[in-house]
Amino acid sequence: MKPFEFQLSQFRHGGEFYRLFEHIPNVMFFAKDREHRLFMGNQRFLEHCGIATIEDISKRSDQDIFPKYMADKFAVDDNAVFRSGKPLLNLVELFPSRDGLPEWFITNKYPIFDAHGSVAALCGLIQNYERSFDDPADPMSKVVSLIKDNFDQTIHIPDLSQQAGLSQRQLERLFKKRFSISPREYILRLRVLIAADFLRTTQKSITDIALECGFYDHSSFTRQFKRHMGTLPLKYRKRSG
Repeated sequence: MKPFEFQLSQFRHGGEFYRLFEHIPNVMFFAKDREHRLFMGNQRFLEHCGIATIEDISKRSDQDIFPKYMADKFAVDDNAVFRSGKPLLNLVELFPSRDGLPEWFITNKYPIFDAHGSVAALCGLIQNYERSFDDPADPMSKVVSLIKDNFDQTIHIPDLSQQAGLSQRQLERLFKKRFSISPREYILRLRVLIAADFLRTTQKSITDIALECGFYDHSSFTRQFKRHMGTLPLKYRKRSG
């Protein structure tokens, strides 16, 4: 038996390395092999995946657990780590919340090497990328709150920067540094997620939802929804119904 295979066996059947992450608030930890099969995760990760125990996660792949558009995105990033042997940091991506709805999280993925220096698996840390920076005194938290309170209105970046006490250049730079995306991209993503919740929980028309979430029209909404969610609004509604 190869050394790394023996170590994976120990992790699956009694090794408690993953328990280190039970004591770090608001952090999800996972590990998976080159076939994208999970073999480790802390309790918070299991809860978000709808899995009861660590034993139940063994050999289940992302395709078994997550919607296809999520699993496909995870696989692309995983394969990049497997090929390069380098970590992927500060990935802003969709991941299920505890109630199963998609939310934006920050993911960091790291390679795990075998005795020969080859990438045999990877592990990762996931955090909600808004709650990680929830500080009322922080200008970026104030900007996020302003966006959330006015997501259905036309939002001008110069107005946001003025209310946050920053120049527009400072706002753009600090926001990008904090969230790895621009304020404009954040606004689009927030609108798409709120629209997804409306599609799932109401019978409103797609056009009405688009307008209520701050999109100009049905066409622009459909384009952005497909870009971020990997599917069309109507297909998402049918699948979530």
